[in-house]
Amino acid sequence: MVIESRYWREDIARYARMFRPQKKPPRWSERLVVNFEKDVTLSLFMVRRLAEAGRFSSAMKLHKARIFRCAFHGEPHRLIYKDIEELYRLENEELVSKGVAFVCNQFIHADFTYAYRGDDRNWEGLYTSSDFEKRKFLYKVPLSEIVKILELAVADYPNSVSWRYDPQKEDWIVATS
Repeated sequence: MVIESRYWREDIARYARMFRPQKKPPRWSERLVVNFEKDVTLSLFMVRRLAEAGRFSSAMKLHKARIFRCAFHGEPHRLIYKDIEELYRLENEELVSKGVAFVCNQFIHADFTYAYRGDDRNWEGLYTSSDFEKRKFLYKVPLSEIVKILELAVADYPNSVSWRYDPQKEDWIVATS
Protein backbone atom coordinates (compact mmCIF):
# COMPACT_ATOMS: atom_id res chain seq x y z
CA MET A 1 0.00 0.00 0.00
CA VAL A 2 1.16 3.52 -0.78
CA ILE A 3 -0.07 5.71 2.05
CA GLU A 4 1.17 9.02 0.63
CA SER A 5 2.36 9.26 -2.97
CA ARG A 6 4.00 12.68 -2.59
CA TYR A 7 7.31 11.22 -1.40
CA TRP A 8 7.37 8.70 -4.23
CA ARG A 9 6.68 11.50 -6.71
CA GLU A 10 9.52 13.61 -5.28
CA ASP A 11 11.97 10.78 -5.99
CA ILE A 12 10.53 10.24 -9.47
CA ALA A 13 10.96 13.98 -10.18
CA ARG A 14 14.59 13.73 -9.05
CA TYR A 15 15.18 10.86 -11.49
CA ALA A 16 13.53 12.83 -14.33
CA ARG A 17 15.90 15.76 -13.69
CA MET A 18 18.88 13.42 -13.44
CA PHE A 19 18.11 11.86 -16.84
CA ARG A 20 18.02 15.16 -18.74
CA PRO A 21 21.01 15.99 -20.98
CA GLN A 22 23.98 17.70 -19.31
CA LYS A 23 26.38 20.28 -20.73
CA LYS A 24 29.42 18.24 -19.68
CA PRO A 25 28.43 14.61 -19.16
CA PRO A 26 30.91 12.45 -17.25
CA ARG A 27 33.24 10.09 -19.06
CA TRP A 28 32.19 6.49 -19.48
CA SER A 29 32.85 4.10 -16.63
CA GLU A 30 31.39 0.74 -15.72
CA ARG A 31 29.98 2.20 -12.48
CA LEU A 32 28.32 5.05 -14.41
CA VAL A 33 26.59 2.65 -16.82
CA VAL A 34 25.46 0.25 -14.09
CA ASN A 35 24.10 3.05 -11.90
CA PHE A 36 22.27 4.64 -14.84
CA GLU A 37 20.62 1.34 -15.82
CA LYS A 38 19.74 0.71 -12.16
CA ASP A 39 18.26 4.21 -11.72
CA VAL A 40 16.08 3.84 -14.83
CA THR A 41 14.77 0.49 -13.59
CA LEU A 42 14.09 1.82 -10.08
CA SER A 43 12.31 4.92 -11.36
CA LEU A 44 10.05 2.85 -13.63
CA PHE A 45 9.37 0.39 -10.81
CA MET A 46 8.20 3.33 -8.71
CA VAL A 47 5.85 4.41 -11.51
CA ARG A 48 4.39 0.93 -11.76
CA ARG A 49 4.01 0.72 -7.98
CA LEU A 50 2.04 3.99 -7.90
CA ALA A 51 -0.09 2.80 -10.84
CA GLU A 52 -0.91 -0.45 -9.05
CA ALA A 53 -1.83 1.55 -5.94
CA GLY A 54 -4.34 3.60 -7.97
CA ARG A 55 -2.43 6.87 -7.64
CA PHE A 56 -2.89 8.02 -11.25
CA SER A 57 -5.78 9.19 -13.39
CA SER A 58 -6.72 7.56 -16.66
CA ALA A 59 -4.19 9.89 -18.40
CA MET A 60 -1.38 7.59 -17.27
CA LYS A 61 -3.23 4.50 -18.52
CA LEU A 62 -3.88 6.16 -21.89
CA HIS A 63 -0.34 7.50 -22.41
CA LYS A 64 1.56 5.76 -25.22
CA ALA A 65 5.33 5.87 -25.41
CA ARG A 66 6.93 5.92 -28.86
CA ILE A 67 9.61 3.25 -28.76
CA PHE A 68 11.32 1.03 -31.31
CA ARG A 69 11.49 -2.72 -31.61
CA CYS A 70 13.80 -5.05 -33.47
CA ALA A 71 12.83 -8.62 -34.29
CA PHE A 72 14.62 -11.59 -32.78
CA HIS A 73 16.52 -13.74 -35.28
CA GLY A 74 18.94 -15.64 -33.06
CA GLU A 75 18.81 -19.22 -32.10
CA PRO A 76 16.95 -19.81 -28.81
CA HIS A 77 19.82 -21.75 -27.23
CA ARG A 78 22.24 -18.88 -27.95
CA LEU A 79 20.74 -16.18 -25.74
CA ILE A 80 24.07 -14.75 -24.65
CA TYR A 81 23.89 -10.99 -24.72
CA LYS A 82 27.46 -10.03 -25.37
CA ASP A 83 26.51 -8.99 -28.88
CA ILE A 84 22.85 -8.09 -29.43
CA GLU A 85 23.51 -7.54 -33.16
CA GLU A 86 23.80 -11.33 -33.51
CA LEU A 87 20.37 -11.91 -31.95
CA TYR A 88 18.23 -9.00 -33.18
CA ARG A 89 17.73 -7.22 -36.48
CA LEU A 90 18.87 -3.77 -35.32
CA GLU A 91 18.89 -2.44 -38.88
CA ASN A 92 15.13 -3.05 -39.15
CA GLU A 93 13.82 -0.89 -36.31
CA GLU A 94 10.06 -0.52 -36.20
CA LEU A 95 8.37 2.38 -34.39
CA VAL A 96 5.62 1.17 -32.03
CA SER A 97 3.42 2.83 -29.41
CA LYS A 98 3.26 1.04 -26.07
CA GLY A 99 1.53 1.82 -22.80
CA VAL A 100 3.33 2.88 -19.66
CA ALA A 101 2.80 -0.50 -17.97
CA PHE A 102 4.43 -2.29 -20.91
CA VAL A 103 7.47 -0.01 -20.86
CA CYS A 104 7.85 -0.34 -17.08
CA ASN A 105 7.60 -4.11 -17.28
CA GLN A 106 10.30 -4.35 -19.95
CA PHE A 107 12.77 -2.91 -17.43
CA ILE A 108 11.38 -4.53 -14.28
CA HIS A 109 11.42 -7.99 -15.89
CA ALA A 110 14.47 -7.29 -18.07
CA ASP A 111 16.49 -10.24 -19.16
CA PHE A 112 19.10 -7.66 -20.17
CA THR A 113 19.47 -3.89 -20.45
CA TYR A 114 22.06 -1.91 -22.42
CA ALA A 115 22.35 1.86 -22.15
CA TYR A 116 23.62 3.82 -25.14
CA ARG A 117 24.97 7.34 -25.50
CA GLY A 118 24.81 9.95 -28.22
CA ASP A 119 27.68 11.78 -29.89
CA ASP A 120 27.57 14.42 -27.13
CA ARG A 121 28.18 11.64 -24.50
CA ASN A 122 24.71 12.13 -22.98
CA TRP A 123 22.53 9.09 -22.43
CA GLU A 124 20.15 8.68 -25.37
CA GLY A 125 18.28 5.59 -24.29
CA LEU A 126 18.38 1.91 -23.52
CA TYR A 127 17.97 -1.40 -25.27
CA THR A 128 16.02 -3.90 -23.21
CA SER A 129 13.80 -6.92 -23.40
CA SER A 130 11.88 -8.70 -20.70
CA ASP A 131 12.15 -12.40 -20.13
CA PHE A 132 8.67 -12.64 -21.73
CA GLU A 133 9.66 -10.77 -24.92
CA LYS A 134 13.31 -11.74 -25.43
CA ARG A 135 12.56 -14.35 -28.10
CA LYS A 136 10.31 -11.94 -29.99
CA PHE A 137 11.70 -8.41 -29.83
CA LEU A 138 14.40 -6.15 -28.47
CA TYR A 139 13.08 -2.70 -27.49
CA LYS A 140 15.01 0.52 -27.99
CA VAL A 141 13.58 3.04 -25.57
CA PRO A 142 14.66 6.67 -26.06
CA LEU A 143 15.51 8.38 -22.79
CA SER A 144 13.21 11.25 -23.78
CA GLU A 145 10.26 8.82 -23.63
CA ILE A 146 11.30 7.63 -20.17
CA VAL A 147 11.52 11.23 -18.97
CA LYS A 148 8.01 11.90 -20.37
CA ILE A 149 6.65 8.94 -18.39
CA LEU A 150 8.37 10.13 -15.22
CA GLU A 151 7.15 13.72 -15.63
CA LEU A 152 3.60 12.47 -16.22
CA ALA A 153 3.86 10.32 -13.08
CA VAL A 154 4.89 13.35 -11.04
CA ALA A 155 2.00 15.53 -12.24
CA ASP A 156 -0.82 13.00 -12.70
CA TYR A 157 -3.27 12.65 -9.81
CA PRO A 158 -6.62 10.85 -9.99
CA ASN A 159 -9.74 13.01 -10.26
CA SER A 160 -11.89 10.45 -8.49
CA VAL A 161 -11.44 7.13 -6.73
CA SER A 162 -14.00 4.40 -6.17
CA TRP A 163 -13.69 1.19 -4.20
CA ARG A 164 -15.64 -2.00 -4.80
CA TYR A 165 -15.29 -5.20 -2.81
CA ASP A 166 -14.91 -8.37 -4.90
CA PRO A 167 -15.98 -11.38 -2.81
CA GLN A 168 -14.39 -13.85 -5.26
CA LYS A 169 -10.97 -12.20 -4.91
CA GLU A 170 -11.63 -11.33 -1.28
CA ASP A 171 -10.12 -7.93 -1.96
CA TRP A 172 -11.05 -4.37 -2.84
CA ILE A 173 -10.95 -3.26 -6.47
CA VAL A 174 -9.85 0.37 -6.81
CA ALA A 175 -10.86 2.36 -9.89
CA THR A 176 -9.56 5.85 -10.68
CA SER A 177 -10.39 8.40 -13.35
